[in-house]
Amino acid sequence: MIKTKKNNIKLDIVNLLDDILYEKKYSNIQLNYYFTKNKYSKKEKLFITNIINIVIKNLIYVDYLIEKCTKNIKKRKIKQLLRISVAQLFFMNSDNSGVVFEAGEIAKIINSHQVGFINATLQNILKNKENFDKEILPTKKESIIYSYPQWFVNKLKLDFPDDYLEIMKSYKKRSYLSVRYDKNKFTKETFENLLNKIDTQILFSVGEVYYLSNANIFETESFKNGEIVIQDASSYLAVKNLKASQNDIVLDACSAPGGKSLAILQLFNPKLLISTDIHEHKIKILQDLKNRYAYQNFEVKLNDATKIENLNKKFDKILLDMPCSGLGVLRKKPEKIYELESGDFKNLKKIQKKIFESAFNSLKNDGEIVYSTCTFSKNENTNNVKYFLEKYKNLKIEEVVIPENVKVLKDEFGGIYISYENEYLDGFYIAKFKKIKKYDGD
Repeated sequence: MIKTKKNNIKLDIVNLLDDILYEKKYSNIQLNYYFTKNKYSKKEKLFITNIINIVIKNLIYVDYLIEKCTKNIKKRKIKQLLRISVAQLFFMNSDNSGVVFEAGEIAKIINSHQVGFINATLQNILKNKENFDKEILPTKKESIIYSYPQWFVNKLKLDFPDDYLEIMKSYKKRSYLSVRYDKNKFTKETFENLLNKIDTQILFSVGEVYYLSNANIFETESFKNGEIVIQDASSYLAVKNLKASQNDIVLDACSAPGGKSLAILQLFNPKLLISTDIHEHKIKILQDLKNRYAYQNFEVKLNDATKIENLNKKFDKILLDMPCSGLGVLRKKPEKIYELESGDFKNLKKIQKKIFESAFNSLKNDGEIVYSTCTFSKNENTNNVKYFLEKYKNLKIEEVVIPENVKVLKDEFGGIYISYENEYLDGFYIAKFKKIKKYDGD
């Protein structure tokens, strides 16, 4: 059969979904890769992004419907085609007969023997969906309907018994493009004038971070030359709370790909910033960043964050943006929830404790640590803070400063959760500590 452009795009979506779900590639990175190598229009890019996100964010429910009609689909790409089609049928404003017809046309390209199977399965789902919904067991309903693993639903109920359903719904919503301008290159007025010129609306802003209605900013010289960079406001607020001075020696201990390091340099211009990572390929990214911006007070080092003592320096300020479960960025990386297992949280917590201990040992008296994660798991946040304060007697909690237009939940220690109620910001946790010179305890 003749491959039309529309069929080619659908086939690309099948391959994209396969890359993400089976090859374990991040959806945002893989989408950018496909957009770079193929000449899609803006409308086509939006369509592709929309389908991919809808499938992944509703994967457990989509698979439930498919599995009610058929078992053991041996052809991976046929399964991806079914997932895409089911998502279009029930989560997008699509013509049902058109979706089924297109699925048959794509099946002819993938495996012509599967056309009848695809058609029959989709028709069966359309006919029986309401009955299938009624058959979901009450104990599994929240997991299936909202497409979260059952262990996660159970955990969320324990952490946030009053809000867990709203949290689950919130992280299935869309994400938005956000950028930060370099305040040394722009004023608020000049940046907003630039947005006006490129026909871009401001959806929300926090300091120098703006959430935008479109991606026109990518075509500007200011973005291409690095005066404007992609950054979420939650990440920016973690950096902002460092409050470093120009005399400070600062460490960004888990710094790749470097967005927070760049923000530290542009916001505070400290005496010295050392940025480290444990992976050599990530060090190359940081080194490229250093070469591009040519900051003389910026050093990049390969180092394990659990062994900060290897750097042979004492620091005034340390940013610990911890390796974590990443639950707070599910809007941007929805596939993350299917890769996690309940046991991962214990392993992450052990690493987080080791990193904090090493940072504490490398911190000057009166020095400060900003601890942040992009997750809302209490095990990785509040429970860790409780442990740190009990173990390190010459450690005290400091106030985390958050703008009034950002909704937060404060825990009993003063740590801040960037709330799920924020439509635009990633879910983050931020706590700030100060190392006291002398402890007059027992």
